[in-house]
Amino acid sequence: MTGDKTKFAKLELKEEGFVTYGEHIKGRILGNGVIGNGSSFNIKNVMLVEGLKPNLISISQLCDKGFKVMFEPNNCLIYDAHGKIVLIGKRVNNIYLLDMHHASFSIHCLLTKEDDTWLWHRRLCHIHMQHFNRLNRK
Repeated sequence: MTGDKTKFAKLELKEEGFVTYGEHIKGRILGNGVIGNGSSFNIKNVMLVEGLKPNLISISQLCDKGFKVMFEPNNCLIYDAHGKIVLIGKRVNNIYLLDMHHASFSIHCLLTKEDDTWLWHRRLCHIHMQHFNRLNRK
């Protein structure tokens, strides 16, 4: 997700609802597109979110795509399925900043939408999702 329209190589503007991030802040999804240089490096399905200041990437979605993410005290390394480092992040205070200019692959970031499941997850004091699913079945 990003709030910076200039980062997109290709952008399709369409309102797609809202996304919640940070301290329960909601941002309107203004569109969806591709960030990258168009050849060796692209991130697809990136959302343009109104008012979002930082650029956010989901670690769990990277792991679901087969990447390995390793955090160290001063940096973050992202490996592809063959063990090759494809992204490096440097730690600045408590945030890992990725160097997107030297990436050598294409990745897809999946769309995240809030639904009733997450609403009840929060209402039930962040009950573990496994317990929540069991409660929901019964």
